[in-house]
Amino acid sequence: MGEAPCASLAFKARRSSAHSHSHAHSRTTETFLILHERSDFTHITTMLRSDVFSCFVFYAVLLILKMYFLAILTGQLRLRKKAFANPEDAVRHGGLEFFREDPDVERCRRAHLNDLENILPFLFLGAVYSLTGPSLPVARLHFLVFLLCRVLHSAAYLLPLTPPTRSVAYVLGQVPCVSMALQVLVAVVPYA
Repeated sequence: MGEAPCASLAFKARRSSAHSHSHAHSRTTETFLILHERSDFTHITTMLRSDVFSCFVFYAVLLILKMYFLAILTGQLRLRKKAFANPEDAVRHGGLEFFREDPDVERCRRAHLNDLENILPFLFLGAVYSLTGPSLPVARLHFLVFLLCRVLHSAAYLLPLTPPTRSVAYVLGQVPCVSMALQVLVAVVPYA
């Protein structure tokens, strides 16, 4: 069933190239068909049509947008607090005296770095986990728990919320990652 769309596309393209009056156009179309038939578009299309993978992509994009938000917030705080990490930026914005650290900027920067340390592994684990065929409700729960924990962790970092809020958010966010990692290992251990 997965090859039918590719085969019908190839048939339509061959038919149109047979009716072409230009020899060069015909060769170009045939070259495209050969490349198209040899590539594995059907597996990519099947993966994108997977409910679990689409669910993963939704949560992954939200997490990436959250990381962009923290990066932008860090930059804005640097400008507002006039606390620059590089001397050339400080000179551009008033002088070398602004080549300094600010506690609020550093807090925001650490929240962003923590996201990088945790969200990047999640992106790999979630994508591979999606390919192992988990049920949609279970996969959605993994992705949702991780997203909510990362949002709570960042809020606890930025506001700052009372301890142990940030630590609890971190630990609970690791549970779906460890679960996905173990399920991926179980799925691939026969091939090791």
